[in-house]
Amino acid sequence: MSYWVYAFSGCPDTGNHQQITNEGKPGHVVVRERPGGLDIVDGFVRESVDELMMVARFRWVASGAPSIVMPALREAAGLPPTPDRASSQ
Repeated sequence: MSYWVYAFSGCPDTGNHQQITNEGKPGHVVVRERPGGLDIVDGFVRESVDELMMVARFRWVASGAPSIVMPALREAAGLPPTPDRASSQ
């Protein structure tokens, strides 16, 4: 079994840290719930992937409620915005 190292940087409240995971190849964004919860998340966008060393580097983008963090992550990752559900009804 192969393991990836996710290296997170730039979050003002949690600092730089690493996480070892057995998930597949990392995606463009990672959202992590803060310890203690309270519906606060930290959002990170992928900066680089070293497939040989199996290291993915992520930088912090935003913290707060998921409804605020997700649009900021999509923009930082160059992904299209999520369609507004109210305008599609």
